[in-house]
Amino acid sequence: MAAGAGLAGAASPASASVSAEPSPTRSGVLVDTTVCIGCRSCEQACKAAHGMPTQGPEAYEDDAVFDAPRRPDSTALTVVNRLEAERPFFLKAQCMHCDHPACASSCIVGAFTKEESGAVVWDTSKCIGCRYCIVACPFQVPAFEWGKALEPRIMKCDFCAPRQRDGELPACVERCPVEALTFGPRDELLRVAHERIKRSPGKYNPRVYGELEVGGTSWMYLSARELAGEALPKLGTRPAPGVSESIQHGIFAYFVPPVALYSLLGFLMWDAKNGPREGGE
Repeated sequence: MAAGAGLAGAASPASASVSAEPSPTRSGVLVDTTVCIGCRSCEQACKAAHGMPTQGPEAYEDDAVFDAPRRPDSTALTVVNRLEAERPFFLKAQCMHCDHPACASSCIVGAFTKEESGAVVWDTSKCIGCRYCIVACPFQVPAFEWGKALEPRIMKCDFCAPRQRDGELPACVERCPVEALTFGPRDELLRVAHERIKRSPGKYNPRVYGELEVGGTSWMYLSARELAGEALPKLGTRPAPGVSESIQHGIFAYFVPPVALYSLLGFLMWDAKNGPREGGE
């Protein structure tokens, strides 16, 4: 399967509700950590594609950056970390683009959208700065531009959605010199991943991270070791709770002030505890 598998047609928004089924045509990326050499070309390509300040190739050859673990932030939408096991290996981190995104589920104004391409994108014109998405994300990815006094934004990988709409590869995938990143239909990537595991059982951990985590993600990982609970969060298979989504959205949809709601709940709790009871109950 070619790393540069393209998409047919432009992506259009799909429902972000956790109860909605993801598009069967959604794309994904398979990250093979046994191939990654830690060159950080993906970091440089990502910054260039998003108009962010970047440095020359020689700056990305400095291994000192691996001395402390990093996470995506408002200045870098993807980062590569070096992890220690039997031998050092490298792990690229970015938004996982969940099939049932918790950020979209928690956003009370619908600023997040899950597109048919698989990308979870963010509309800055709708954002009210509540930052619920930061708290809700199980991978702790969305970052806030704390250094901006005027119009700070939520920042995260957008899966190069504009490039996908134009039939191009995500910038990081296109730049990777060793093809550690494979782009294509998610179902096909899973088939390829399990074939690699079956063909080389001594090389790979039998589990594909992202296949089932929180209902599935568009970015998936192959590794020689177990990633869950070590390099990546250990998560269950259930998506973001639909109950909390419906309650939260319902409160704000009908303009029920949170203070009034909390007052009502407080009264009910007080009454349940202190109110009169029949029969001595």
